[in-house]
Amino acid sequence: MSRLRRHPFSRNLVLTAVAALAVAGCSDSSQQAEAPAAPPPSVTVAKVVSEDVRDSARFVGQIAAVDQVDLVARVNGFLEKKAVPDGSLVKEKDLLFTIEKGQYEAALTKAKADVSSAKADAALKAADEKRDRDLRDKGHLSEAAYEATLAQKEQAAASVEAAQSALQQAELNLSYTDVSAPFPGQIGKTTYSVGEVVGPSTQPLAKLIRLAPVYVNFSVSESQYLNAVKTHGISAEDVSPDNSPDIKLILPNGETYGETGKIVFIGNEVDTSTGTISFRGQFENADTRLLAGTYVTVVLEAPKAENAIVVPQAAIQRDQQGAFALAVTSDKKVEQRYVELGQQVETNFVVTKGLADGDEVIVEGLQKVRPGVEVTPVLASQPAEQS
Repeated sequence: MSRLRRHPFSRNLVLTAVAALAVAGCSDSSQQAEAPAAPPPSVTVAKVVSEDVRDSARFVGQIAAVDQVDLVARVNGFLEKKAVPDGSLVKEKDLLFTIEKGQYEAALTKAKADVSSAKADAALKAADEKRDRDLRDKGHLSEAAYEATLAQKEQAAASVEAAQSALQQAELNLSYTDVSAPFPGQIGKTTYSVGEVVGPSTQPLAKLIRLAPVYVNFSVSESQYLNAVKTHGISAEDVSPDNSPDIKLILPNGETYGETGKIVFIGNEVDTSTGTISFRGQFENADTRLLAGTYVTVVLEAPKAENAIVVPQAAIQRDQQGAFALAVTSDKKVEQRYVELGQQVETNFVVTKGLADGDEVIVEGLQKVRPGVEVTPVLASQPAEQS
């Protein structure tokens, strides 16, 4: 068998290729070594500060009218007049409805006549009694006959009182034909039309609600109440205007209501079905924006402000272990710090543990860094460099 011989040219070609690759590799390594290192990424930081903050808690509340009344007809009759349109704002004692007066005016006239008749009969019986008393004293009339005359006099006097009482009732019935506003407010939708029969047994004519001030009713759990008493001294004695904690409202559209209210009532027992205690606040409602029945968020603030650490909301992140912030150390390295959060104050969080006054936390550029890397911090009030 003949043996295959390696051609010198093939061997030289392989050696040349290997040498070329080695030279290229050395050239790349040299270029990488000479390339400058990338600068640390710029991040926007905010200083952790301490400020006076009032502890607060939020509850679901409902606006309630201080005064509201169903306007009920107190006498029977045809509805004769609607004095104001539905939904009108009325003042105290404004006329709202009129019920037919004819039968009650007639009853009043008769009652007046009955009083006059009773008084006349009483005067006659009084004269009879005086005459019979003189006759008895002179021995011309028996004691039994005199006693009968005296009884008639007393009966006549009682008839006068009964007639006067009936007159008062007739006057009341006639006055009930005019239904007036017992307090200022807004009248609702009228139930009946003019000409329909109304009375004490029918539905209310309408509802009148006082628009200002208003109550807000909400409930506080047993634990929240006990913590408030222990920490801030909030108790039933604080319902006086001088000591009452301030309360604010967040409206259904997310807007914070401009007025500040006061607690005017704290319940004296725990509702066993819910484990809560009833609270009631009051607002002046000068702009009449708060309508009875509206659900709101009640923000209850402590009577006194306390110094606390606050950080921007943008600095707080969360993972499975809880909330944390990325702080920048004195050597400009990122450090992950788990924190315990308190209440939210506008766009900031109260931090009860994990950060100190003067620390710097990253609020922008969080996606560019991780714990342990070096960064270029820029205070939030200064423009950050684009990396």
